[in-house]
Amino acid sequence: MQIEFVYFDLGNVLVSFDPEIACRNLSELAGISTDRAREVLYDSGLQDQYESGQITSRSFTQTLRQVLDLDAKRLPQDLVLDAISDMFTPIDSMVQVVELARRSAGRVGVLSNTCPAHWRWVRKQPWPVSQIDYDVKILSCEVMSMKPDMKIYEAAEKAARVRPERILFIDDKPENVRAAAERGWRAHQCLGGEQAKSVIEQHLGVK
Repeated sequence: MQIEFVYFDLGNVLVSFDPEIACRNLSELAGISTDRAREVLYDSGLQDQYESGQITSRSFTQTLRQVLDLDAKRLPQDLVLDAISDMFTPIDSMVQVVELARRSAGRVGVLSNTCPAHWRWVRKQPWPVSQIDYDVKILSCEVMSMKPDMKIYEAAEKAARVRPERILFIDDKPENVRAAAERGWRAHQCLGGEQAKSVIEQHLGVK
């Protein structure tokens, strides 16, 4: 069955990221330990709430201030959102991989568990991978569902406008790949770069 649409995950496929950097950034900004920053950002589930669209950027920042007992002067929203987002680095070769997929399949998209701050930060960077023009963008914070929940895959299928078996999906997490495969997608777990290139070549029969 010919592939007509290719979805790429964002983190560790199009760009690399390190949550520990986000924790260090927040700790420096708020004057707290890195362990405390990790606790309030990730262990508490706050970041997941933000990525799943349950709270806005404003609510996210206000919650951090309340938990840390700091005011807006100490934790300005723009600085907070930059601090939690400045943890990404580009996987440069993915520009060519995405274009190879587009030439072979016709259309490409991004399917990511991410929050507004992370998405905006990546897209405003001068990296070529940040400037890729996607035919479809499915973000967890916008559809209010996170992989591997089926709702986000349903939204992606509807937006792609092709049969499930004609969708190829690349993601770094096995649970996300399994969920896509259960819907009939051709899904493959790998990291961005040479691994992703090999998957595209294998499934689309190109080099």
